[in-house]
Amino acid sequence: MASVLDGYDRSRIPLWLVAIALGAALAFVVYRYIGTFVLGLFVYYITRPIHRRIADWIPTSSLAAAVSLLSITLPIILLVAYTVSVAVTELQSLAGTNADQLDALVQPILADGGLGIDNLRELVTSAVQNPEQYLGPGGLESLGEALGTTTGYLGAVGNALLHLFIVLALAFYLLRDDHKLAAWFRTELAGERTAAYAYLNAVDRNLKTIYFGNILNAFATAILAAISYNALDVVSPPEIGVPSATLLGLLTGVGSLVPVVGMKIVYIPVALVLAGQAALVDPTLLWFPVVFAAVSLVIVDTIPDLVLRPYVSGRSLHTGSVMIAYIVGPLLFGWYGLFLGPLILVLVVHFARIILPELVRGEAVTTRATAGNPLDPDDVIDVPEPEPVEPAGETDPEDGFETDTDIETEVDEQPQQSSQPSDDGTVEDE
Repeated sequence: MASVLDGYDRSRIPLWLVAIALGAALAFVVYRYIGTFVLGLFVYYITRPIHRRIADWIPTSSLAAAVSLLSITLPIILLVAYTVSVAVTELQSLAGTNADQLDALVQPILADGGLGIDNLRELVTSAVQNPEQYLGPGGLESLGEALGTTTGYLGAVGNALLHLFIVLALAFYLLRDDHKLAAWFRTELAGERTAAYAYLNAVDRNLKTIYFGNILNAFATAILAAISYNALDVVSPPEIGVPSATLLGLLTGVGSLVPVVGMKIVYIPVALVLAGQAALVDPTLLWFPVVFAAVSLVIVDTIPDLVLRPYVSGRSLHTGSVMIAYIVGPLLFGWYGLFLGPLILVLVVHFARIILPELVRGEAVTTRATAGNPLDPDDVIDVPEPEPVEPAGETDPEDGFETDTDIETEVDEQPQQSSQPSDDGTVEDE
């Protein structure tokens, strides 16, 4: 051990230990909030092309970063607000048109619950006029359960808002200061002629393509869904139809960005609403909700996820590998696997291209991708065809080799050798 440390400045050892401890602490923080950090990285990459376009036209970098984030978040907020408005209008229309049917469905539920009232309005009126009825032992227990449930929901909402704030803050500061971070890395850690810089630069370019491809996939999905739903609305029965087909298509595109469930969060509730409406109006119309669900699952959901998303998100990577990353990522890691899976794929592929071959061969690591990219559809690796091997004993005489039959014939045709004495008395073979 002493020979290893000979000539080494031992005063650096505590500093390295501190660096390792700080790195471990940072890794622990990232690990505990890995989903939030990966989502923030995703938001950064999808807004960076917009930020690069408008940065020259806006005087301050902070304002440019804020405008870039608003260009992504504001349309989503407006779309959600408009959706809520349309949903409220549709529910009011449904309640006014089918009030008797809805009352017939709700009354058995209230009766089975043992509420002892005719409708929900009487329940609210009873609670307002006589709150003392809930001060008994059973009432206090029910009130405590209700407060506990409400507190749990409020806690979940608050936690989600906190994580959303961290995501936006991380994306904002990366947009504003990414050039400073890159300049510091080039100056202090790894210059442009180092393998580390070449590796991270390749990863950065690929992540920009693969993450921004998610937004392109959402736009394409929204267009495909809007066309499909408008076509279904044309052939729908007069009694029921696709509600706000174009808006539903846009929401489906936004829903494709939701991890794990994806656009199912949009079209499954709509299919259930259509099924309920058909059951109330005419049960023979239930075929239309089934067709709507089938078209949504096959054309709107499956085709973009399996065909379109890998193509637009991984044009410099193998389509199959990108598709597997998008499928396995959420299954393995959860909701954030939709973003972490492609990130791991990009890190592994470029490490195999730039770093791994020279490490295995024991050569100096350079900035050149000596191994090429086996998962790049544009990288064609020429593999020579194997030479054909003929079975033993059947080699073509034209190839210059003798067959077993030829060898046996030559042996049979060799003359018998005789032994004659030589002049010195020894025997020689002729």
